[in-house]
Amino acid sequence: MKKNFKKTEIGEIPEGWTHASLCEVCNPENGIQTGPFGSQLHMHDYVQEGTPIITVEHLGENRILRQNLPLVSDMDRERLSKYSLRNGDIVFSRVGSVDLRALVREEESGWLFSGRCLRVRPNPDIIDPEFLSWFFGLPAFKEYIRRIAVGATMPSLNTKLLSDVSVFFPGLKKQKAIARILGDLDEKIENNNRMNKTLEAMGQALFK
Repeated sequence: MKKNFKKTEIGEIPEGWTHASLCEVCNPENGIQTGPFGSQLHMHDYVQEGTPIITVEHLGENRILRQNLPLVSDMDRERLSKYSLRNGDIVFSRVGSVDLRALVREEESGWLFSGRCLRVRPNPDIIDPEFLSWFFGLPAFKEYIRRIAVGATMPSLNTKLLSDVSVFFPGLKKQKAIARILGDLDEKIENNNRMNKTLEAMGQALFK
């Protein structure tokens, strides 16, 4: 084991980082919440124009994927306001690929999340949401989440399991510095991916 690191259930963590359960660093009122039950939202409720609702299929690598988003009416948005997202929330897959998660950004604020997802709402006075989302992306953490999920054929998470998960973090200033560096790198990767897709489309057009 490396010097100044300690061994934990999710791998080696720097000495001096604070250890807490996830529920301790989240909003005390609705920090970890399951999406609406199936009886609250059906496919026939989807409309052509309205508020997007995020499902498991829209959880990319720390980003919300915007293709083929189902939409709900303004009336359903108000009815399901309990499941509204805001900037800094983190959406987890509740079933299947339980290691998937995505950070909600300002442009997705006000969207909803489905019953196949769990919403984590960090307390920004304790932990930086972007830092926490990158922490969730650690390979050792993903392996840990897969290990504690219940169900052999269809792994699943619940609010209790997720609430008790251990998280480790430095002070807020260092959290924000780490998140800023990783965010800048992620943005460069995303820009490169967009450029590659554009060049590929141009190449296909020229070929045709």
